[in-house]
Amino acid sequence: MIPAHFLTTTSVEDNSKVAVILGGNKSSPCGEKALLMAPKVRLSSGHEMPVLGFGTYKLRGYQCSKAVHCAIETGFRHFDTAYYYENEKEVGEALRTQVKMGNISRENIFLTTKLWNTHHDPRDVRRICQKQLELLGFSYIDLYLMHFPVGYRHVCDEILRPMSGDQIQTVEIDYLDTWRAMEELVKLGMVRSIGLSNFNMEQIQRLIQCSSSKPVVNQVEIWPGFLQKDLVDYCRYNGIIVTAFSPLGQPNRENHCPVYFFSEGMKRLVKKYKRSAGQIVLRYLIDYGVVPIPKAANPLHIKENLNIFDFKLDDADTRLLRGIKPKGRIVKYEIVKDHMFYPFELLNENSEKSETKVAQIEETKLPYNFNEDDEEKEDNANDE
Repeated sequence: MIPAHFLTTTSVEDNSKVAVILGGNKSSPCGEKALLMAPKVRLSSGHEMPVLGFGTYKLRGYQCSKAVHCAIETGFRHFDTAYYYENEKEVGEALRTQVKMGNISRENIFLTTKLWNTHHDPRDVRRICQKQLELLGFSYIDLYLMHFPVGYRHVCDEILRPMSGDQIQTVEIDYLDTWRAMEELVKLGMVRSIGLSNFNMEQIQRLIQCSSSKPVVNQVEIWPGFLQKDLVDYCRYNGIIVTAFSPLGQPNRENHCPVYFFSEGMKRLVKKYKRSAGQIVLRYLIDYGVVPIPKAANPLHIKENLNIFDFKLDDADTRLLRGIKPKGRIVKYEIVKDHMFYPFELLNENSEKSETKVAQIEETKLPYNFNEDDEEKEDNANDE
């Protein structure tokens, strides 16, 4: 759980037409409907970040713009994009339009974007960050992450996956050199905080030992069944906030996966708390101590994802969710699994059997079964 002293309330934004509260019964000074917003966690850099973000992966064009507008009007203030997503322009335009409308101020937006793998050469870092600032239309980025520790060959800024046959062309640029170039961006005022994405414990430790500053965030895949407890504990010990992408496990109604999301146990929690499965999972992950960034395009799901701060799971149900059978990661980047900086362990057959056996033992203790398919499919799955 995120320590209470890290959480801060959110004040009413200057010139805003939207009242901001964290519960309570204060009425809007302008007569508009008040919004329930996410509390914030303080980063080691001194800046604050909302404990729930809005992910934009795979959102493009009008769909992206519409979703960001809806998210702002719903109450989201933390937005996550990346050069690789090819939607920084749309995200920036939507945010800037909301600023011009007076619904939000730039100071109350927390904007995250990422340095892509083709720009690991230290000589490219400042140039591409400047290009991203121009795409976004802002003078600074709140949080700039190294998207992945493995660098790709740079052909041009438009080619994001340089291929040679069926092999991606990588380079052996040390992520430490890339990190040092990112540190300069903070000194130049182009970004306020820097961090990592998809890094393992050993890589983070090496970076801490060999650099003048710690990453403030490590953004990794986390969802029930794939909690990465050792990594989360390590980051917490070092004052690094963990951001969770794919926090719901990318629910798919047609394929009825992941199993836990559509299970009989989850249906019982949905009935008990009168909340969607997505809301229950996001509440659980925030109490686990990570910052989820769910993606959604459907306005109903966008609103549901934020409306999670007026209820809490009881301890028994939290333990039940923690007992979900461990699953493998979804995002594997296996195309670069032979690179010296590949960050993930590829589980062998024995370790997979061992994990399954432990999970089966735990499962026998659960009154709610989250680990078996149900005949009926849940119809309220969120986008990610």
